[in-house]
Amino acid sequence: MTTSASPTRLILASASPARRKLLEDSRIAFTVRVSSVDEDAALAAANEQARAQGRAGLTPAETASLLAQLKAQAVAAELAAEGVRDALVLGCDSVFEFEGVAYGKPHTAEAARERISAMSGNYGVLHTGHALVDLRDIELGAELPAVSELRSATVHFDELSPEEIEAYITTGEPLWVAGSFTLDGYGSAFIRGIEGEFHTVVGLSIHALRDMLRRREVAVTELWLAPHNED
Repeated sequence: MTTSASPTRLILASASPARRKLLEDSRIAFTVRVSSVDEDAALAAANEQARAQGRAGLTPAETASLLAQLKAQAVAAELAAEGVRDALVLGCDSVFEFEGVAYGKPHTAEAARERISAMSGNYGVLHTGHALVDLRDIELGAELPAVSELRSATVHFDELSPEEIEAYITTGEPLWVAGSFTLDGYGSAFIRGIEGEFHTVVGLSIHALRDMLRRREVAVTELWLAPHNED
């Protein structure tokens, strides 16, 4: 692999505020370029292909991995066409698995209420797929080098009263997050424990990012921002 003479940039292919905050808190330099992938159409096609192979469809873990890859590849292809040759593009996607069923964003209060009520006192697994596409020194039309990582963590929920469920739904928070809960907001009060990485549940494993960077011969320290000045 040829090493680019210019500094490597990290581009996050996601609009997620939680993922942006994780990178910011980890003091990693990055910019954002949101993917325009039609997730519903991509999943429909992938599930149809899986069923043609005699399967029931994609597993929740496969869904998270596929969407992460599609997001990273879409943004990388756009940047490559624009002549970008100094960047690594990071795509992520999270899917919550509860009793074998994949839960994405509920979008409605009714769906969130049903899910949260079922999860009360129970547990599920949050899968986060990561994909890193390398644009450094590629030739026009060449296949874009990519690496991927899937990280999963088990989340244990405390018992929620009907009043707590309604109050949580009223905040609006659970309507727009995978699995109808978060660890970095109102939902943190209802999480009894986690088996796995905290960052995985929030939506981006910084450790997975480090592993993927190393596989592309980049040290995560190369992307660190300068330390905060202390008075």
